[in-house]
Amino acid sequence: MKVVKVLEEVEAVSALSGKRQRRRVVILERDDGHFALEEEYFFASVHDGEIVAQGWAGLGPRGIFASAELAEAEGRSHFLDADRN
Repeated sequence: MKVVKVLEEVEAVSALSGKRQRRRVVILERDDGHFALEEEYFFASVHDGEIVAQGWAGLGPRGIFASAELAEAEGRSHFLDADRN
């Protein structure tokens, strides 16, 4: 899959920890010409007070959309719904 667009990051509350976490949505073009979205979260691994790794990790692509615009709209609505809770 090819990255088409990376949406701006937002802070969302983690369902597991209840803590705020940096998240974003990436729009992907599938090999078949359709599109998908992938939610990513920012992580930092700390050992003895020193950051040893950090970056964005994906939760896996989801959905099949006819256009990048539809995938983006779905990704944005996901964050709007999550922010209301």
